[in-house]
Amino acid sequence: MKFLKYLFLILGCIIWAISVSPPLFRLVGNWHLVHDGYQYGDLFRLSTLSEFRDPRIQCEGYTPPARVPTDKKIHLYIIGDSFTEKGRVGKKDFPVDHYTYVKWSDFLHIKTDTSELNVLLLESVERHFRQKMVSRVNVLIPDTATFETKFESPRLLGQLDDALKASFTADRLDGLLFQNDLFLTLKSWKADFNQKVFDKVSTKVTLVNNDQDMVYYMDTDTPNVTSAFSEVSNTEIDTIVMNLNQSREFADSLGFDHVILSIIPNKVSVVSPDYGHYNQLIERVYAHPKLQIPHIDVLSDFRKMGRHSYQKGDSHWTCDGQYLWLNKVNALINKLIIENGKPNS
Repeated sequence: MKFLKYLFLILGCIIWAISVSPPLFRLVGNWHLVHDGYQYGDLFRLSTLSEFRDPRIQCEGYTPPARVPTDKKIHLYIIGDSFTEKGRVGKKDFPVDHYTYVKWSDFLHIKTDTSELNVLLLESVERHFRQKMVSRVNVLIPDTATFETKFESPRLLGQLDDALKASFTADRLDGLLFQNDLFLTLKSWKADFNQKVFDKVSTKVTLVNNDQDMVYYMDTDTPNVTSAFSEVSNTEIDTIVMNLNQSREFADSLGFDHVILSIIPNKVSVVSPDYGHYNQLIERVYAHPKLQIPHIDVLSDFRKMGRHSYQKGDSHWTCDGQYLWLNKVNALINKLIIENGKPNS
């Protein structure tokens, strides 16, 4: 009995240490001893409804088109979010010589090589686009060399506070103990029961189309600026376009030859645009007469694809949706190469 007491005490200390320490949690994750909770989709993680349990698939079947002949090397820079993050999209997906990706939340100190054709792609999901465009892009910082810096972390005491916060610790404990198949099955039984008997689901998701599809709550929470159904005034659209044009001018001053814009539609904008009064943010920005940036439009294509464009249990696109977007981006890059570095029109 004494041995078991010490065994459980040691085991409890180990679990506690991992739950309050992000580095330890990442280390255990690298050893594949725990799951991050997203192996069946981010929406399933939030809801645990068995109908939306959708195993994550790595999209590795894409082959980019051949690049048109050019004497210049091509350097593609992407400022993006989770749709273009490492593991989803990379250099292998584009007909380019060099590739640099940076998150909107980080900073890229940059010195462009003017002997190359430098292309900047601004990629943002629809729900956060309005927030990003309250000013011109500030991710790029002119410097004597190119390197990335992360958003400044809190000081030591702040990091300790974050580590001990109940919400963060609970998330890590959940990943450590309850994101395996056994517990996910039990959680799914409970979630299914609550939905069928009490018509109750997690407040972090929204069921649409007679409960056939699931979307992220931020896409439908109408009072929220992230929602596709919150009002966007013409004045705000004008401001967004002005800030986009100023971002392009700033990129020009850093040595970029071309800037491309891509707004990825919210899942609800594709599978259930009649959920409420759709604000048509993407169409209004793209159609604005003063917009001076070429854009990648996949909204109408995704609507034709319907449910095949987004994963059932996730807010991100399927491989088919991703490949369609990549084809459009690469076609535009090749077009820009043919133009041989002419300024954006």
